[in-house]
Amino acid sequence: MNAEVHGRDVRNGTGTTLVRAAQAGDRQAQEELAAAWLPLVYNVAGRALDGHADVDDVAQETMIRALDGLGGLRDPESFRSWLVAITMNQIRRRHADGRRQATVGGLDETWELADPRADFTDLTILRLGLSGQRREVAEATRWLDPDDRELLALWWLEASGELTRAELAEALDLTPQHTAVRVQRMKKQLEAGRVVVRVLGAYPRCPELSELTAGFDGTPNTVWRKRIVRHVRGCADCDRLGRDLFPAEGLLAGLALVPLPAAPPALLHTAATAVSAAAQHAGSAGGAAAGHSGWAGAVGLKAALTGGAAAVLAVTTLALVWPHGEPPQHTAPAPAVPAAAAPDTPASTVVTPTATETPATEPSPTPTPSATTAKPTAPPPNPERQLVDLVNAERAKAGCGPLRIDPRLHAAAQKHTDDMAARGYFDHTGPDGVRADARITASGYRWSQWGENLDRGPATPATVLARWMDRGIHQTNLLDCGFKDVGIGVATTPNGTYWTQDLAAPMP
Repeated sequence: MNAEVHGRDVRNGTGTTLVRAAQAGDRQAQEELAAAWLPLVYNVAGRALDGHADVDDVAQETMIRALDGLGGLRDPESFRSWLVAITMNQIRRRHADGRRQATVGGLDETWELADPRADFTDLTILRLGLSGQRREVAEATRWLDPDDRELLALWWLEASGELTRAELAEALDLTPQHTAVRVQRMKKQLEAGRVVVRVLGAYPRCPELSELTAGFDGTPNTVWRKRIVRHVRGCADCDRLGRDLFPAEGLLAGLALVPLPAAPPALLHTAATAVSAAAQHAGSAGGAAAGHSGWAGAVGLKAALTGGAAAVLAVTTLALVWPHGEPPQHTAPAPAVPAAAAPDTPASTVVTPTATETPATEPSPTPTPSATTAKPTAPPPNPERQLVDLVNAERAKAGCGPLRIDPRLHAAAQKHTDDMAARGYFDHTGPDGVRADARITASGYRWSQWGENLDRGPATPATVLARWMDRGIHQTNLLDCGFKDVGIGVATTPNGTYWTQDLAAPMP
């Protein structure tokens, strides 16, 4: 039986044969067990730690402890709840270590903070292709109190069918009754967070809310959640925005786990190290031969996980707003600009010819045979057309259809570009809290999915494309076959050229 079938059986709770084989020391079974359950551990740790940089370490430590302790597991059918309990213990230990370092070590040795540009909520939205109210639920998790994040990590998996309530209670070491009370309290906070996300994302925003949040820096926290919720309760317009919310459980039902990142070095090393460490511990009496066998198995698992992660990511079709801040510099050579036919000029863009026919100063009634008349030269494509042509060439290589320039998307992208240039910021979200989806909607485009890429600095479309082909979210946006239309805004300032690319697909 191959790893894919084993993984499916284990995830359905019926893989007791695989667990027993792993307990008996079967190296292949250990590899398949680690590969099947690493995504669950990664999801629990990622959500509980809010995308902290230590997520990979927690996942690795959990898998090592689980495989190393398989011999003590009496009931193979309880492997899932046992693994989740180990994960939660590792999370709590990491939290305790972080608090201890922050207290004892001072500022120079404080616990490393999560990277706000790569938090688990963004990963969830991107890799699960969340939109609409599902996306709002994911964003609302940022507004939970810290004490409820561990519970959220498990409840999210319960709502999506990955855990049972009994397993959730066991992982929290609580009675079913106490678990139910805590879940209800957490869900109330989550619903409040959903309302906050919706009213902050409304366009135009409520004037009274704009005044209230004038000092808000955009970082979700308990104090601002309570202030905004109090405003909503007393504001008929804002209260109306939150009346059509579907139950979160129904929105998350059947939702898949967040897949592992594409070829993540730390996470690929996680399962490999787990199998290798467990094998070396179990076979320590066997000397060098046991250690060599463990390393061979680890390499095999690493290769299997690399292929699995790439396959999962290949079917991701929805790309949303991604890291705030300026994109990284890339050293990839700029692709050559392909020859373009007559430019397809958007309605809102005016192209000025660079060469025109020049008449003679004194017209001659009879031109001489040697005289020639200059032919008009076609104007070069404007930057938007040039960049779209470059993008479409890359999309063709990936098997995607060409993007069409839509005047509404162009207007939305140009407006945001001009605003960034005028007010001196560089972000997907404006200082007034307006995001790309609201800007696209306000332009009159009825979208089913959308994406946005930004850049600042380069002056040529070819350089911008080279920077966006970064094997990350920018490239994922460009090569998403689901997108049909595009609009690009360009603004040149003394600090460099600003670029905004809005991609979308219309409602069916």
